[in-house]
Amino acid sequence: MYRKIVIKIGTGVISRKDGKLDSRVLKLLVDQCAQLRKSGIQTVIVTSGAVGTGRGLITIEDGATSVIKKQVYAAVGQVKLMSMYAKYFAKHGIFCAQILATKEDFRDKEHYQNMKNCMENLMRDNVVPIVNENDAVAVAELMFTDNDELAGLIATQLNVDAVIILTSVDGVIAGKPTDRNARVISEIPFADISSFEKYVMPDKSEFSRGGMLTKFKVAKELAEKGITTHIANGLTSGILSDILAGKSVGTKFLPKDK
Repeated sequence: MYRKIVIKIGTGVISRKDGKLDSRVLKLLVDQCAQLRKSGIQTVIVTSGAVGTGRGLITIEDGATSVIKKQVYAAVGQVKLMSMYAKYFAKHGIFCAQILATKEDFRDKEHYQNMKNCMENLMRDNVVPIVNENDAVAVAELMFTDNDELAGLIATQLNVDAVIILTSVDGVIAGKPTDRNARVISEIPFADISSFEKYVMPDKSEFSRGGMLTKFKVAKELAEKGITTHIANGLTSGILSDILAGKSVGTKFLPKDK
């Protein structure tokens, strides 16, 4: 179905209710990603979870600002998070590589090209690039809206076929998420994409910066560039395999021709 994809794994997917990392869910997603890679699909993962991982490892003294806490949690948590990705991929005989990015990497032509070359060379050698925002050094004016924005930028950079945004909801819902009769919109054609914005709620989880508004905005921008976007529930068993098999799960944004 696709030859090259970006998979964005959201905070709400791999975090428990207390905000700490859920290693069980992470392993299940890595298992699926490994199968996609073995089937010949080039895969880049954009992951959240460093701050949540750090939160589960250390306790920060009272009085520290929220920025300081985030930087410390991210710096400590990123090491553990990548070690878990490496361990789970190693069980499938696959290497992964860490890439930390800030907005400056997309504003400077040399940085942009070096980053692109690095990821393309990694995929050529069957290594899975795992990208995250460099929260330990990013300041407010250099932060991405969230990792959805980062995933969209990388998708354009690498000219991928599709982006799969894994979140903790089933997709774009025609109605309120609390309404049992509300249905998931299975497909959103590019020509009609603006008419579906009324269904997007500004909600976001306690431990993440993004929400469905950002996801919809990213999907709309990618559709304009000819890239398909899927928004789906990362906690659903076999979700990546179902999407790549063409099953109707989550919400699929149909792009215009490249």
